[in-house]
Amino acid sequence: MEILLSLGLVVVGGIIGFFVARHWYTRGPTQESVAQAENNLKALLAEQSENHIFQSKQLINNIEKQCVALNDQIESYENLLAKDAVQPAEAEQFFGDQASTYLRNQLGKSDKLKLSSQSDTQPRDFAAAGSGLFTGTAETVAEKDEGTKLDS
Repeated sequence: MEILLSLGLVVVGGIIGFFVARHWYTRGPTQESVAQAENNLKALLAEQSENHIFQSKQLINNIEKQCVALNDQIESYENLLAKDAVQPAEAEQFFGDQASTYLRNQLGKSDKLKLSSQSDTQPRDFAAAGSGLFTGTAETVAEKDEGTKLDS
């Protein structure tokens, strides 16, 4: 009897389990929730694509501005090259006109200034006669040293 009772309980449990599992797995997502998820995904993708298009337009505008600036620089460079090819380059002086005039005027004066600025005498401190810091003789130094020595 125990065996029949055990088998009966297993059969009843299997039948109940089958219906619970069928109900659980067939329940899944509803059509409304699937549609809502699709709508959310479409809205997110639309927002991202608008942002991407806006950034792309800004980049294109920046590139166009840089192209215009580059074309202007190339044209100005071509104009400079065309001027140099048509007109030979003038010999440019190392100094400007004003500096050259100043140097020409100072050329004669600088020799006179050099002669008058040089002297034949040495400064007082380095004179051979012993002036300035080097005054005195060796004898006076020796006398001073003797006065500071201790007599023993």
